[in-house]
Amino acid sequence: MTIALHKVCTITGVIEVLTGLHIGAGKDTVEIGGMDNPIVKHPHSGEPYIPGSSLKGKLRSLLEWALHKVDEEGRVWGSDDGQKLKDPKDDEVLRLFGTTHKEWQGGPTRIIVRDAHLTEECRRSVVERSLPMTEEKTEVVIDRIQGKAAGNIGPRRTERIPAGMEFGLEIQFRMFDLDGDGGKRDLACLNRLLEGLKLLEKDALGGSGSRGYGKIRIKGLQVDGKDIQQKFDEIRQFSPEQPQTLVEA
Repeated sequence: MTIALHKVCTITGVIEVLTGLHIGAGKDTVEIGGMDNPIVKHPHSGEPYIPGSSLKGKLRSLLEWALHKVDEEGRVWGSDDGQKLKDPKDDEVLRLFGTTHKEWQGGPTRIIVRDAHLTEECRRSVVERSLPMTEEKTEVVIDRIQGKAAGNIGPRRTERIPAGMEFGLEIQFRMFDLDGDGGKRDLACLNRLLEGLKLLEKDALGGSGSRGYGKIRIKGLQVDGKDIQQKFDEIRQFSPEQPQTLVEA
């Protein structure tokens, strides 16, 4: 089998936060009156951003479920060397996101997901209007009998990126020629990735999605500078049998 880099595509767009978004940073210390659940921020500017690892991980998880790659025990297809790969080079999820499976012959991870930072327009708007970069949301546990805050458990303070903030999306897609196919099989992977972005719009990014956090919208979507937003908006449902054609050869 031969593998050669065919081309590199650049996917760009804007991630608009529609409901408060929380991607946790973790805490090494406990402070009296401090934030219980802070978000990840740039260590120098203090500005919030969306880590590429969070985007990539969520996209992979959504596509694994949509393409039936999770078994009844919760194991993900291709993550266990004890599993026998049906085709050691032709699996859309493994080609897109990578695998360490010893039988894998399909080449390197196809996507590089960049950290998503505030767009310049969003940053300027926030600074000019003296708006906060983050918000604090307090949550409590409700006593099911009395219908009020439980007295034995204090309120939790969670930091979020407020609705209306916008971040620049950038994903590099490396298309490989497999056995002289001219990149056709990887083109199908590129279209699967775009479907994954649509699934993300219908799901949630970050933590506490079931409680209303993390709803987003992708705007201004382009591939190599070509606008595909209308095609992207027209995706109504996901088909595990055949990816929808948003980008053609």
